[in-house]
Amino acid sequence: MKKMFRERLERRKLIAAIKEPKSIERAIKYKENISAVILMTGNILTAKEYVDVLHKEGLPVILHVEKIGGLQVDPYGIDFITDYVKPFAIVTTKSSIIKRAKSKGMFVIQRVFLIDTEVYEHLLDSFDHLQADIIEIMPSRAPDFLEKLSKVSPVPVITGGLLTTSDHAKEALERGAAAVTTSNAKLWKLDFNQL
Repeated sequence: MKKMFRERLERRKLIAAIKEPKSIERAIKYKENISAVILMTGNILTAKEYVDVLHKEGLPVILHVEKIGGLQVDPYGIDFITDYVKPFAIVTTKSSIIKRAKSKGMFVIQRVFLIDTEVYEHLLDSFDHLQADIIEIMPSRAPDFLEKLSKVSPVPVITGGLLTTSDHAKEALERGAAAVTTSNAKLWKLDFNQL
């Protein structure tokens, strides 16, 4: 699945963020434009069903573990996700979760909220200890920092948050983002390689 995801990411520069169950159908409808989905809806009773449906359609699922209702984000919760729900990857902000997920062989995206230069500098300093496979920078509307970070990051950088137009996506991709994430289903209709 990792190889397939990397190939999809090369060809499709959009990751669809699914924030409500009805968006699953839309993501499937536009799957030819999407490299993967970040699942940010559901609970411990429905997450596996959603993941299975999306995987059956050929869409790698990145589960945002902090958004799944009823899931305790601790070592047992991560074991439950990796052993039972079986998404392609997870996204989290927590380094302890990243460590546990990596020990279970999970592909991990670390979400970083770039709120000031201190966070940016801390991220640069932490590259030697980076465990995540991809970094997601939030929000996407920090193009100067995105460009600097993309040039020095040892792993691909994606970005999302406040991305509301195709121009925002184009700018992020031009500044070095490997892909953009958005929950705006209108943008899922676009071929981001043609922007």
